[in-house]
Amino acid sequence: MEKLKAHSNSRMTGTVWMMIAFLFVLTVISNTDKAVIGFASVKIMDELGLNATQWGLVGSVFFWLYAVSAVLMGIFSDKMGTKLAITIMALVWAAVQFSTLFVHSFAFLLITRLILGAGEGPSYSLAMTTAAKWLPRGKLGFGLTLVSIGGPLGVAMSAPPLIQLISSHGWRSAFLATGIIGVVWVVLWLLFAKDRPASPDNLSSAAVEARHPAEDSKFLKIVFSRSFLLVALCGFATYWSYTVGLVWLPNYFAKVRHLSAAELKVAVTLPWIMITISQLLFSTISDWLYRRTKSMFRSRVSILSPVLIGAGISYALGTIVNSNPLTVALLSLGLTFGCITLVIGPAILVELVPPKHQGKAQGIFMAASSLGGIVAPYVTGKLVQGSADQAAGFNGAFQLIAVILCVVGALAWLLVRSPRIAKPSTEAREPEGKLETGVS
Repeated sequence: MEKLKAHSNSRMTGTVWMMIAFLFVLTVISNTDKAVIGFASVKIMDELGLNATQWGLVGSVFFWLYAVSAVLMGIFSDKMGTKLAITIMALVWAAVQFSTLFVHSFAFLLITRLILGAGEGPSYSLAMTTAAKWLPRGKLGFGLTLVSIGGPLGVAMSAPPLIQLISSHGWRSAFLATGIIGVVWVVLWLLFAKDRPASPDNLSSAAVEARHPAEDSKFLKIVFSRSFLLVALCGFATYWSYTVGLVWLPNYFAKVRHLSAAELKVAVTLPWIMITISQLLFSTISDWLYRRTKSMFRSRVSILSPVLIGAGISYALGTIVNSNPLTVALLSLGLTFGCITLVIGPAILVELVPPKHQGKAQGIFMAASSLGGIVAPYVTGKLVQGSADQAAGFNGAFQLIAVILCVVGALAWLLVRSPRIAKPSTEAREPEGKLETGVS
């Protein structure tokens, strides 16, 4: 009876709202720290004399340690608590932002991006893991989205002032500003944040525990299950699109579409506003479907797959139109829909993985996703530099994103399913806790 009550209760207390607010701002800072390099791309490339391939490497190196740190800090957080893990992580970000003020060579820039990537790697997974501890099951998708939209909102809110700072005071001023903001957040987090709920009542973790009896010893089997691997593949596709948007889209709008400074501010801000709106919309619909159906496929996968396919179609159309406003709109829509895995993916993992292993699972998910971030910026740079002109190179890069998103979206629709867990019955059933695998 208590488990059923915990499952159905959807009240969010003041403490829950405080923690969600902290995690929202954390995500704002995380994505602003990532995005500022894109805002400053033209000035940094000019000052350091970098070509397109080298700039692609700057975007790629950020993710070289991303996967490793995501998994290691996920394990650390399961043992030592997410509050300490997040504190360490946020301090690394601030330190790197300050150190970037002294960058005067390509090699030094690569080192700062490598260390920042190691610090940023666990960010999203730790934020999702922490939020899931506090959220009622019936508002899991909505609550995770409130944390996630800090990402696009962070980019959208920071773009105009940071671009203005860069124009007026040089690109280093933007890194100084983001470093100061990071330090202020850490101080407030240490003073007021809590590591875990005082009681598991009403929380999603209690409800999830009821759905995963005796699953603790089967973590590796879950990780290598077909559904987990395909959700991770969706994350890979999302990060491919996401990192090209962060690292290359401002450069494309400036150098290929020749947008003015005022137009560039709008074009750079628009997709991140659209991502915020779409994630709130789709997560609300997903939660509503979950409350009605209690089905992971009908409430989560049925949102994830069509939206990823829609993202691919938008990217494909964006490469064949000549109008600047229409191109900006279509590429913004592709980037917007492509980010859907960031909110639906963690909600699916809550269904697939026991609470004891959520930190590790979310870390592995982000590690797999980050592989897209490693490859995409560099591949895009090679395509741009190796093509007859920059426009053709960018079009090829956007078409490649379209193919990846459409294929992965279709595979998720066909193959991602809930774990089959036996229920008491006189009828023959699958053994308790049995998960589907990729082998028929």
